Amino acid sequence: MIAFTILALGIVLFLPPYLDGIARKVKARIQHRRGPPLMQTWYDLVKLLSIPSVIPTRNWLFKLYPYLAFASAIVAALLLPYGGVIPLKLGYNLIVFFYAILMVSVFLMLAGFSVQNAFSHLGSAREMMLILTVEPLLAIVYGILAYNAGSLDIGEIISNLHLTPSLIVAYAILAYSMYVESGFVPFDVAEAETEVIGGPLAEYSGRLLGIFYYAIHIKRFALLWFFVSLVVLPLVPITTQAKALLALLLQLLLTLALYPVIASLEATNARLRIDQVAKVNVRLFFASIIVFAMSFLGW
Repeated sequence: MIAFTILALGIVLFLPPYLDGIARKVKARIQHRRGPPLMQTWYDLVKLLSIPSVIPTRNWLFKLYPYLAFASAIVAALLLPYGGVIPLKLGYNLIVFFYAILMVSVFLMLAGFSVQNAFSHLGSAREMMLILTVEPLLAIVYGILAYNAGSLDIGEIISNLHLTPSLIVAYAILAYSMYVESGFVPFDVAEAETEVIGGPLAEYSGRLLGIFYYAIHIKRFALLWFFVSLVVLPLVPITTQAKALLALLLQLLLTLALYPVIASLEATNARLRIDQVAKVNVRLFFASIIVFAMSFLGW
């Protein structure tokens, strides 16, 4: 148990920036470039963390938001199963996971509003619109999963899922919602470097910027790991330590396999406008309500 917990913590801290390095390499290959080394994102983070930050405001919360976002991302990641172990075991942890992931976006949004910068405010306003349209969609999907399994505990949900048409559709909606929540292209409307110069992060630099980037990478990893866990773990019953290791290995392999797919989608799509993103999310929200009703009927 302790060994799995330490291994899970190592995965959470080390793997997310490495996955971003894989994505950068894949996008470079698609664009016929050599691309940076796989560890480039780690090199960037280490460089940023070693540089003092410029503080453009007297608002002391400006310096606190990156640490709060980082802590929220870590908590969310540790609420998930790694093989047969959930490092941070809490009651009704699906709800806690939902709010922990949400708080990363909330702290990012508040960080942008904490300075007097038009680009920061615009990016934060976009982040707010994204939250208001995608979080209800995620809540409905989580509700479908919880009702299907009869529990709000992530471990019990994974163990008790029943294959139904509504569950299959819920998986598809979940994959879309988590892609949007992660802020991948074409849904990177809040940061949009070429339009709003990083949006909420426009005034951040050095160590504080590095911590924010680290938090965002861990948040993306946590969302993907949650989806991967729902795919892999129901197929591998955890009865022995060997099967727990096998399940963890399959989780890692599927995560590594999905990131190049995500990178390919990013490299082949243009950024959407915020109103386009909102329209798609609202339509899917009403569709998800129908799927939720189907799950109540046992379909």
